[in-house]
Amino acid sequence: MTFSIIYAMMSFSSVVNSATEMGTSDSQMGNSLFQRLQTNISMSTLQDQSGTSPATFQITNTGNTVLWNYNDFDVLITYQENGTLLQQLAGIHPIVTEKLGYSSSCTPLLPDNWCISQIQNDNIHPGLLDPKEIADIEAQPANVTKSGGTFSVVFSTDNGVTSSQSVIIS
Repeated sequence: MTFSIIYAMMSFSSVVNSATEMGTSDSQMGNSLFQRLQTNISMSTLQDQSGTSPATFQITNTGNTVLWNYNDFDVLITYQENGTLLQQLAGIHPIVTEKLGYSSSCTPLLPDNWCISQIQNDNIHPGLLDPKEIADIEAQPANVTKSGGTFSVVFSTDNGVTSSQSVIIS
């Protein structure tokens, strides 16, 4: 009988511990979903010139959350590469897709990186993208882009909210 009581007490603490862990997990998931619902962005003014200069575009925070965790953002670019001299002579211009890393400085902006050159009206939290603020972004491809090709960007926040745009390379 004593053994049964001790066994029941030991089992009860295990059940309570499991229930607590499940509750914590549900709470974290709810917070993540709430943040995602409150986040929204829009992309505008995408421009790319043939050559080695970075592409530029703007991201407007149209949601209700402050965006700040730039290292966890995803920026994917797809573009037509000018190619090597041999490829150019053969009329071959490969299409390249790259995932860019975040750089806290635009000077110099290394290939395969993106940066925020400025945040317009950055008055509330300097360096953070508050609701209604606009970030001017530079994105540096690894290769020379081809005039007349298409340049596309997919920009994603750390909680998976995305915006995209394409433009003809000038």
